[in-house]
Amino acid sequence: MKLFSADFHLGHKVIVPKYRDFISIEEHDNLIFDQMAKLKKRDILYIVGDFLFDSEHYDNYIETLSKMSCRIKLIMGNHDSMKLYKETRLPKLEIQLPLFSHKNYWISHCPIHPQELRNRYGNIHGHLHQAQLNDDRYFEVGLDQNNNQFVDFDYIQETFKKKGLLTVVKKSN
Repeated sequence: MKLFSADFHLGHKVIVPKYRDFISIEEHDNLIFDQMAKLKKRDILYIVGDFLFDSEHYDNYIETLSKMSCRIKLIMGNHDSMKLYKETRLPKLEIQLPLFSHKNYWISHCPIHPQELRNRYGNIHGHLHQAQLNDDRYFEVGLDQNNNQFVDFDYIQETFKKKGLLTVVKKSN
């Protein structure tokens, strides 16, 4: 199974309770860890930015994440720890390019400019939290807009299909 999500903000104390309705950052982070723990070895979790904040508990988070079965493909976001680029304790973590194409969708942390959507169905992104773009070609996978749940890639494709967006684009590399 391929799942997408964004804006975990693990270890980022400001996210709770200012932006998310949790009692503590520990409650918030444990909800995310619990979801990740349910994923299997064959599952791939695409995290499109703002995964892990550089907090005093960074090493504890890495230890917890190292026990996860799933593969993680991460696009670094504006709140991610730069330590992740050199992190060796997470062998299932792959750092992706800041913008890449997957199954004819652009994947990025921030939404890309509409003129850059050329030859793709749309843009799977995070970053906006509660804000929304009024354009069917964008799919926000952040926790804030998805009831703190990861989004199945099949659901994303079905959403684009219902909007009639899967048939209008030529196949690309």
